[in-house]
Amino acid sequence: MKTLLTFAIATAITAPSALAQTDAFIKIHDSHGRHPRVTEITFPGNTVFPADYDAIYGHGAIIENPWVGYRVYMDNRQSLDLYAKTTPRLEIDQTCFYTTPQQLAEGYGCDVLWAGKSVAAGSFRGWQNNQPVTIDSVATRTHRVLNAQSIEVEDREWIYNGKPVHMIQRYSMLPDSRDLFVEISLEGYSPTDLFCTGIQKLETNNEGFIDKKGYAGSWGSNVPNKAHPELVETVGLGIEVDPANLVKTIEDPLNYLMIVKPDAHGRIRYRVSAAAKRQKDGFKNASQWFEYLKNNTKNK
Repeated sequence: MKTLLTFAIATAITAPSALAQTDAFIKIHDSHGRHPRVTEITFPGNTVFPADYDAIYGHGAIIENPWVGYRVYMDNRQSLDLYAKTTPRLEIDQTCFYTTPQQLAEGYGCDVLWAGKSVAAGSFRGWQNNQPVTIDSVATRTHRVLNAQSIEVEDREWIYNGKPVHMIQRYSMLPDSRDLFVEISLEGYSPTDLFCTGIQKLETNNEGFIDKKGYAGSWGSNVPNKAHPELVETVGLGIEVDPANLVKTIEDPLNYLMIVKPDAHGRIRYRVSAAAKRQKDGFKNASQWFEYLKNNTKNK
């Protein structure tokens, strides 16, 4: 199989120009509303939630291309949350996942996913006692921006199955694809250790499938902001895991899960795809979305 992950040449870490096609950033939560960009932030592992989570404007590193954007939560979940556009463009520097009613009326996109206790849109987890587990008990947790197309999450001394594991999660996007490319690098794990990723089942009217070859899709509706139950978003999710990493596929009440293990080099690779009904000229139903996923899988 061809490698699922492609990295880009480094570019300046600044606000995007009008011609830019990808953007990645971390913003500090500033009481004066300036929210400056930084390239890296590290918290001790004993930082009490939500001090670390709330210190970042947007709750973590953010990456986007014209179709979709993601943020990685700065806490033990390290969940991937999804932002979808109405019109393909870069815009999250303006909204930072907190789209106002005025911006919505002007055609901006918004946060479209309620993760809850699921793996959301391709979040990485441990796998213990036949269930996903979060990234607890670390020495330090770091988010960094590598360039306009790539961000990293680094966990030092993650105590997993009794051993300190060093983990780097790299997330990359290209300007011409709605995919998010993920590479997990691990050191210090045991050969028998298993991990997992996957996609969630949507809250209402979920339709989905999972294929034993290592890919899955879901489509349905949810309320991303529980304070505004009138704002319902319809979303499509997809995931495809490198066959070198796949152990098995399973379902649980919340997710379509891929149980994975590192390859000989300590790496796990997969890609996440996403769409939302709100996109003009985009996917409008499950059958369109699943046809797209199945036509684009490499795991045939």
